[in-house]
Amino acid sequence: MPGRKLGGAALRAFVDPDQHSLTDPRAADELMRWVGVAMFVLGSATLLATLPMPDPNTSDHPAIRIVAGMLVLGAVFVALLRPGRRWVSRITVVYGILLVSALMAVTRPIEATPFFYLWPMVFSAYFCSRREVAADLALMWVTLGLALFIWSHDPMKPGLFMGVGISVTLTTLVVKLLAEHVEQVIGQLVRAADTDYLTGLLNRRAFDLEFRRQSERAQRSELPLALAMFDLDHFKQVNDRYGHAEGDRVLREFAALLQRELRAGDTLARVGGEEFAIVLFGVGLDDAVAFAERIGRELQRSGGEGPALSASAGVAALSETERDPAALLLGADRALYAAKAAGRRRVAVWEDGRAHVEAHISDGATRVAQAV
Repeated sequence: MPGRKLGGAALRAFVDPDQHSLTDPRAADELMRWVGVAMFVLGSATLLATLPMPDPNTSDHPAIRIVAGMLVLGAVFVALLRPGRRWVSRITVVYGILLVSALMAVTRPIEATPFFYLWPMVFSAYFCSRREVAADLALMWVTLGLALFIWSHDPMKPGLFMGVGISVTLTTLVVKLLAEHVEQVIGQLVRAADTDYLTGLLNRRAFDLEFRRQSERAQRSELPLALAMFDLDHFKQVNDRYGHAEGDRVLREFAALLQRELRAGDTLARVGGEEFAIVLFGVGLDDAVAFAERIGRELQRSGGEGPALSASAGVAALSETERDPAALLLGADRALYAAKAAGRRRVAVWEDGRAHVEAHISDGATRVAQAV
């Protein structure tokens, strides 16, 4: 029964588009912002925690307190910023590098201060583009040189300059390459999770998300939207008589037929074993029925030397009384079931809470008006 194949509420709940995910830009912006806040707060706390420790030279303590206070101000400023990937990342990294360079200039002795460069630079490597990372590295090298060669009196400053600069640069580049690799792998996994392996179309998971977006878009723009669902008739007999390899070929060819008829803005998916769904954006009910009939006729003509093929279709559309995407999907599914129950090779429509078998698909489709 087609309705059973259209289950999966648990899967839809698991992949709720309203939930944040690693691939959601808004979630990435929020993560970046709060990582920046945490970096500044922890940096300030670390500096203040070092002040009570034994120190042969306490002359730098007032300057360290000032830098710690500026880190707190930076945390507050970033926390209050309007979410925006570019601004948050640039302010956080540049401000962090400048404050670490200020520490390099005032601390006596320098000791572990250079390690603080890793904080903003790792942040940059993970969240920023290659061009931005290159600019951040250049800023780090320049301000490190100014801090050491103008304000610092450390006799080891030439070695510090090269050692710190090269170490931080190498670490930044490694983190950047790893971040890009992880992003590439995640992208491949997302595409694989959204794609039907046999036909290359969207799968049911991706269709549910895209159908909801398309429905919301249609309602915002006050444009029509229709859903057509197709089921290959007697497909099990194709597998039983010709083998599963031939069945797979039939599915791929039917998917290719649907793709040829697809317009920009429409959404096509394989939603079950031999079930396919198309969201027709900007299309009303009558045009959607005509589309389904045309697909059925094209399928029958494309049989060739292979098995004789036909399809049944169920069509539903958004209306003044029906605006819920889930109800629209259920209506198209019930219409499809009605088309199959009426003898297959038919197009049925869900309208006003009932399924109507609209047409028998043949080379010359003849309309009927049978209510089910």
